[in-house]
Amino acid sequence: MRHGFFVFLFAILTAASGSTQQRNAHPTLRGDVSGSGGDLVGTWKLISRVARLEDGTAVQESLGTTPKGYLMYDSSGHMAVQLSKPDRPTAIDCGISGSAPSDNGPQVLNGYEAYFGTYTIDETNHTVTHHLEGALASADVGRNLIRQFQISGDKLTIVVRTSSPKGRQIRTLVWERVR
Repeated sequence: MRHGFFVFLFAILTAASGSTQQRNAHPTLRGDVSGSGGDLVGTWKLISRVARLEDGTAVQESLGTTPKGYLMYDSSGHMAVQLSKPDRPTAIDCGISGSAPSDNGPQVLNGYEAYFGTYTIDETNHTVTHHLEGALASADVGRNLIRQFQISGDKLTIVVRTSSPKGRQIRTLVWERVR
């Protein structure tokens, strides 16, 4: 049932993205998913998310130590991601909580992170760039978020390098393909 909800939500978000204008142009054609990029297509369930400073010091994450989430890429170059802190408050706080703006990461709202848009792949640098067309925090719309990626079988590892008030961070997310 939950998987069906996420597929439904992804379909709505993807349909809505067709009417949104992008602020930032990007050189790689949307939907270019040849090579290892074709392996990204599908639905991925979050297995782990760990953040460390460049010196290896663990960082407290705004989504907690065991967030839940799904990441979806389709063959036409669209993507969506949703991440949730499992013990987030039941009362809704519409302020940005626990998330300072960073150079390569979206803002978290009430223990939830979500955005959708298109994606492009740079095979040479093993990166995927998420071009945000919609997000929980309107300030994130139009941003381009670069992620290093590696696929091994049904495991996808995404590495995000970003800054925070504590310093440069390396966030590693491990995903498992949903079959």
